[in-house]
Amino acid sequence: MKIALFGGIALACFSSVVCAQTVSPQEFVNKAAVSNMFEIDSSKVALERAKSQEVKTFAQQMIDDHTKAGEELKQTVSKLGSGPVPETLDAGHKADLSALSNKSGADFDRAYSLAQRKAHDDAVTLFSAFADSGAQADLKAFAAKTLPTLKMHQEHAKALTAAAEPASMGKPEASNSTGSAEGANSFTEAQARKRIEEAGYTAVTGLAKDDKGVWRGKANKGGSEVNVGLDFKGHVVTE
Repeated sequence: MKIALFGGIALACFSSVVCAQTVSPQEFVNKAAVSNMFEIDSSKVALERAKSQEVKTFAQQMIDDHTKAGEELKQTVSKLGSGPVPETLDAGHKADLSALSNKSGADFDRAYSLAQRKAHDDAVTLFSAFADSGAQADLKAFAAKTLPTLKMHQEHAKALTAAAEPASMGKPEASNSTGSAEGANSFTEAQARKRIEEAGYTAVTGLAKDDKGVWRGKANKGGSEVNVGLDFKGHVVTE
């Protein structure tokens, strides 16, 4: 029974980080559960460390909605007599949660908003793909039912991100200068990659943060490979 339900072949991917094929039922359960736990755990931290009341209100909504979604996922898997459902975060999400826990005030608001936007971008893609072409009917129904709420969260997270960023941190613009500002860089690798891509670069590879707090890597711009950097202010520069 377990093999029949959760041993399916992977069919599509929910984000550029994972691959472009749909995940199997067990992979869907794993990713959905871990994502759900991260959104709850990070939001509990937000209730303690956020500065903005709007962020705190959003965080409470995340706790309420994702607690409900998590229970529905467990009930669906229990009904199928299959599993297991993960009960702890994976290493990547643990690191992200630890990084958030070290921030406070406006810095926390910005980091939390970015983390929630990324988490919901990934979740919407995951749930959309499985609702369309998942290999297990009950889980497909769960994905389809949960998807509208995730999309609502996604839009709210985008608005929070825009509100949390300083005026100078609007849409990133590419620069041909080498003037990367040195300083403590709170961008995660995933956030740095996204910001570089938003500045018009593609095929971003080899990102690593140097000892000056600048994310550096290679990317494609105008058909040519270039060295690119992202400093703590969010400035994207070609080097």
